[in-house]
Formats: sequence, C-alpha cells, structure tokens
Amino acid sequence: KKKARCPASASLLRGNGTTATPRTTSPPSRSSTSRRDQESYYCAGGFDADDDADQETRDRISEAKQRKFDRSIPYQAAPDDCIECQKPLLMSFLWDSFGHPVCDACRDDQGAHRLVARTEAKRQLLLKDEDFDLRKPVLRYISRKNPHNPRYGDMKLYLRSQVEARMLQLYGSWEGFEEAKEKRTALRDIRMEKTFEKKIKKMRQEIRGNAKYKVQSRPTAHEHVFGEEKYDAEKDEYRKKCKECDYEMSYEKM
Repeated sequence: KKKARCPASASLLRGNGTTATPRTTSPPSRSSTSRRDQESYYCAGGFDADDDADQETRDRISEAKQRKFDRSIPYQAAPDDCIECQKPLLMSFLWDSFGHPVCDACRDDQGAHRLVARTEAKRQLLLKDEDFDLRKPVLRYISRKNPHNPRYGDMKLYLRSQVEARMLQLYGSWEGFEEAKEKRTALRDIRMEKTFEKKIKKMRQEIRGNAKYKVQSRPTAHEHVFGEEKYDAEKDEYRKKCKECDYEMSYEKM
C-alpha cells in the first residue's frame, strides 16, 4: 500500500534551486504536532497510529485486572476517625486503595506509608508470591506503569507497613527475621563458593586436559644392529637384516 508523503517534506526533497529566506514563526501548537492530527506516516515522524492503539489496549487490560482484584476484596465499612489524628476520616487515599484508615493529611509517603514494589518487598523482607496472593488476608495493591519501559508489565505497589506486618506474621519478630536473613545469606555464600570452585575445576581440566585423552609419547628411536650382508642374484642387490627387529635394508654396490 502506497503511503502519502508529508507535503512539507516533499517540498524540501524536490528543491527549486532557490535559497529560502529565513523568517521567524511562532512555535506550533500542541494539537498541530499531535501524531493523530498528521496527514500521513511520514509527517508523524515515523510513528504509526498502531502504537497508540496497542498502548490503549494495554491500559484497558491493566484497568480490568485492577477492577477484578478490587471486587474480590470483601467490603469493609470505613471507620469514622483517622487512627493518627482522631479526626473524621473524610478523604483517604490509603483507605480507598489499601484499607488503611489514615487520612490524606496524616499520610507519610516517605515513612510508614511509603509504597514498595512487589519485587523489592520480596527481596528485602524474604517473602514469596504466596505470601501476597494466597495467605489471608490478601494484601491489596495498586498498579502503576513501569518507569523503565511503559511496555513492560505494570508494577504492583504495596503499602510498606502492611508488608512489614505480613513479614512479622511469618517470622514472629524482627529478631527472627534477622536470623532467617543471616541463614539465607550464609546459604547463598556457600552456593556461590561451590559454583566458583566448579568453574575453577573445569578451567583446570581444560588447561591440563583429561588423562585418558592425553597423547602417548612416542618411543625413543631404535639403533639397528645389522648382521652379515647377503647377495640376491635375482635382483642384483645386497641385503642386511637387523638382529633386534625385523627391519631389513637393501642396497646396491657400484
């Protein structure tokens, strides 16, 4: 299918042999530079409209998953007061998203109410997937775009205080958590050491070679001890045979 060229690009490519006089123009509006408002694929800077369609599809799927998860959470009536300031709980992002009764005025994004990604929580607090999804009550989360690449899967963000409470439920206390963390660190160090030793052993075998594949050294050269020479009248030549091996030498005399 032949695609239409951008009129501005076509005029620049054709050229008319004259020097254009520069002139000052106002910056284009956002609507005029939008990809959807361009006449063709070339005017859009090489981006196709299918990219926007794919992104919209991913957004719809992500929103549908979030709604399905929110519907699976049992309904809880909101408390009357905030647990921090004891004032009426009117506006609360934490209650709407995580069921945590703290108003927006008392919310501490950098402290107790900080959000943590699922991967980071699993690594730092020694949790597994079943601790988030299967163990009751199921930890609530919100979905956000991946900051590294929007085309990656959405990030699941959890409330740090709720994740720490789940960790204490598993290990009993912070002391028990620290002991489990030290044991896991020791086991990881042992595995890394064994892996390193295997690599060193393999490297040594490659350098030295395996014993059964070694090339056997050739025997030292044998020095013949010839006996008396004999004359062969049919071939008109002389022969001498070694006394220690079966080697026989033939020669002629001038």
